[in-house]
Amino acid sequence: MDYTRISQETPVNRLNHHEEEEGSTASSQTRSHEESSDCHQQQSFSIANELGLMELLKDDKAYELIYRHCQTKLTSQFQIVSILKNGFQTPMGQAKLKAFQIYTESVAKKCGSCCCECRGNKAAAAEAARVTYGCCSVEKEELKTILMYGFSHFRNNTGLYLSPDNAPLQCMRDPPSSSCDEDGMRFLLFSRIIMGKSEVVGSTAQSYPSSTEFDSGVDSLTSPKKYFIWSTHMNTHVLPEFVVCIKTPSTLKRKNPQSPWIMFPVLIKSISKFLNPSQICLIQKHYKEHQDRRISRSELIQRLRSITGDRLLVQTIKSVGQKAPEGSKTD
Repeated sequence: MDYTRISQETPVNRLNHHEEEEGSTASSQTRSHEESSDCHQQQSFSIANELGLMELLKDDKAYELIYRHCQTKLTSQFQIVSILKNGFQTPMGQAKLKAFQIYTESVAKKCGSCCCECRGNKAAAAEAARVTYGCCSVEKEELKTILMYGFSHFRNNTGLYLSPDNAPLQCMRDPPSSSCDEDGMRFLLFSRIIMGKSEVVGSTAQSYPSSTEFDSGVDSLTSPKKYFIWSTHMNTHVLPEFVVCIKTPSTLKRKNPQSPWIMFPVLIKSISKFLNPSQICLIQKHYKEHQDRRISRSELIQRLRSITGDRLLVQTIKSVGQKAPEGSKTD
């Protein structure tokens, strides 16, 4: 992949893309975007104001690039409503932007790049530090927390998984993106990430690199489909920059497999008989955090899955769900 420059006033100077793949479908995608409902446009505007983001105009170079790039990858099932940009206008935003640049230069120097070449030359530093883009699907509350406070135990305790920016469809398939936001919207968060020197991450979870030699993890060194940023690096090597607001057709929702809905307390009580006391206490702790609105419902489910394993959880849901009264749900 190569990089393409966009506007100078945008903090992002590059975005990976395949120009030859995008040209043939640009006009039809633009028409599809223009047909977005006023309702979703208003929702998008409201979200931008609430989260302190700026909505990109259609003639903005960054908008055109991200829109064409995403739409060709997401297929016709998804409709991009708007693209929002983190302008880093607040003092904290400026600090995060500056810190990211400092870490970029530090990783570039660690990777063997000449310090004098990178100092003051953002493009040279970014290339030496292997700065690229990654994306992940987030819920509205997750997005708000990330933009306000940074990443904190994002769905697991070991780090942050992202898909390459040329694979946004994979993000939409990954949990917890199987459920839409309450207003029917989904959100793709595009972040600039410092890859530096990568190591292959196996099935065993690691909470930090195997040595100081490495800066990130991947599932494959030759053709990675997953980027992994350690929990120790999440708020230094990842810079959230764009949010793509996506509408999912109701027909697609009907295609999603439907599982029984049960109350969380009932579910917890049912799986407790198969777990040890420490696991039960941990689950109850996470559920209390959800009740206190410190973690989202999707994050609670992810933590539950990591403790129980999918097999036990699915079997319990099916078993208890068949006995649950109609209309009950896991909440």
